Amino acid sequence: MDAKRRRYFHLENADGEKLVCGVLYDEGNVQVLWRADQGYTAEQYSSLTLVLGLMPDIVALRFEESDG
Repeated sequence: MDAKRRRYFHLENADGEKLVCGVLYDEGNVQVLWRADQGYTAEQYSSLTLVLGLMPDIVALRFEESDG
């Protein structure tokens, strides 16, 4: 059983369009699952700060409701 807690999130522009979707882990690592400019991906980043710099239009970070 994988005990890592995951927090799903997405990043939006000023119009509310999703630009990035991914998962944030308790350790601070981030996995980007989808990007508006590339489509589905599996990029790994060591912090959320690096993900915020992917696109200049990002203005909002929203955590998504978990099913668990």
